[in-house]
Amino acid sequence: MPQMSQEEILKLIEYISPHAKDYVYQSYQKVEVLYSINTLHNKGVFIIVDNEDCCIFYASFLNDANLEDVLEIIRDKTKEYLSKKITKELCFNVFGNNSRIINLVRKLGFVSDMEGYHLEYRGRKALPELEECNLIIKDFKDGMLKEMVHLFDSAYYKLNIDNGWTTTSHANMEEQFLEELSSLNELKQVCSFWLKDELVGAYIYQQNYITDIVVKPTYQNKGYGSYILAHCIRNMTENKSTTHIRLRVAKSNAGAKRLYERNGFVEIACFAEHTYK
Repeated sequence: MPQMSQEEILKLIEYISPHAKDYVYQSYQKVEVLYSINTLHNKGVFIIVDNEDCCIFYASFLNDANLEDVLEIIRDKTKEYLSKKITKELCFNVFGNNSRIINLVRKLGFVSDMEGYHLEYRGRKALPELEECNLIIKDFKDGMLKEMVHLFDSAYYKLNIDNGWTTTSHANMEEQFLEELSSLNELKQVCSFWLKDELVGAYIYQQNYITDIVVKPTYQNKGYGSYILAHCIRNMTENKSTTHIRLRVAKSNAGAKRLYERNGFVEIACFAEHTYK
């Protein structure tokens, strides 16, 4: 079987995430292809990127059926690496549709960090106008910190509970959150939304990624998320250097994924990220 090209490998890794593709590309001299297949029935790759600070396995196969040989190779190669008792961080990132590989990885001692999707904005229809919902836009001020902390921790509460994550991450790191918001405000990459004097939502973006769209729980499922998202997209598209507007959403957050898809986003990648404990 002919050797798989770098371009083909990167395309398969991109199904996990655009960030994974970029990381593998930048570290390509450290890449070892442990297994690859390219037939009428399947196409996929299992690689390792062994850098000084961490080691990351990647597995991405288009067909999740008939993977017995692949599973055996993944098991053997991973155990072989673990037997070396290397102390650097060890991660295993899998194409999210490869459920059998994900199950094996967890049996080998890797703990799930996050499962989810990368979505990209492809919308062409007119975005909703903010004036239609009476939201008032404000830049971030230091005096808003307590309200922003409460907004973010309350908006993410259910998601954090569902995934076993801490529910007070912003309250626990108020100083760092203040520094982040202040820096983002200088770049016009954070925006808050109010009804009279009540903070009901906000967004944050960095480069071409929307990192946060949050709505106060008592105002969720009332259409405000779509207006806030539309404002963020407009803000990003005004910057001509911003292309391929993207975001990442947790697999458990099905409601948010539906919101984004209704507003012109399409799924471009599916991931399951793990760290060895």
